[in-house]
Amino acid sequence: MKAKGWIIATTAAMVLSATSIMVMAKPDPIKVMLNGTEWVTEKAPVHIDDEIMIPLQTFGKLFGKQVTYDSQSNTVRINDKKQVPFAQSDDKTIQISGDASESGTYENLTLKTQTFSRHIPGYNVDNPSYAPIIERADLTGDGKKDIVIFLTTGYGTGVYTSNPLAYAETADPIPVEDAYTAFLKQFDSKVTDKQIELDIRGERTVIPISKLQSGPLKYPPGIGSVMTYTLEGNTLKATTAVQVSPAEFIGDLTLSYTFKNGLLQAGDAQFALYPEYGS
Repeated sequence: MKAKGWIIATTAAMVLSATSIMVMAKPDPIKVMLNGTEWVTEKAPVHIDDEIMIPLQTFGKLFGKQVTYDSQSNTVRINDKKQVPFAQSDDKTIQISGDASESGTYENLTLKTQTFSRHIPGYNVDNPSYAPIIERADLTGDGKKDIVIFLTTGYGTGVYTSNPLAYAETADPIPVEDAYTAFLKQFDSKVTDKQIELDIRGERTVIPISKLQSGPLKYPPGIGSVMTYTLEGNTLKATTAVQVSPAEFIGDLTLSYTFKNGLLQAGDAQFALYPEYGS
């Protein structure tokens, strides 16, 4: 049985397995410095009396260990685990590593730059052809280059899904509004014996069934099976294909993001019908 736990350091400095870690017991938040580089944690260590308490999972990530707590036996188990670097930026200054899982993915991902290391959410497939894309762009308009990451979370016949992550130079995450939800709010579809009807923000598009390679449809077209993200200059864009069968797509929905109120917000969707389905 797994549970959250803490490892307690009785002083502000601790050495383990030839890897030095300095916990600075100063006013909140407490910084964790690993070999001279700040490690940004989701939960900061806690200073209680003369003791520094570090969450077990944070401890495990810092030292590349698998750390679990069994409440039934009241036992903390620490096992060796080495993360695998599997993606880097073109200039080799940014690296992503993770734990190789038996399900064919890298999990428990770590983002490392020249100034910080931090855990990042999500996972990526372990196929080298679909390694994460790491780029730099000024997404917030403050004149500073942010780190933009595109994780590949699935691929196959009629399927390609990815997940965008963005971080400022300070290691702070930049929230990104979910593109799939934004597309769903703006997209509707119907199917009859003779035609497909698409409605994107009140704009109607009609495609005759005779144009389809897959023939008559039982269900209306859908979106979300293919979802990609790209950068155009400093603008983040999301695209999803409109799908009528596992192997047939009739067009793309695309939207752009703008930074407002601390969030990269999804804009209006635009539809582009593939030429072979036009009149």
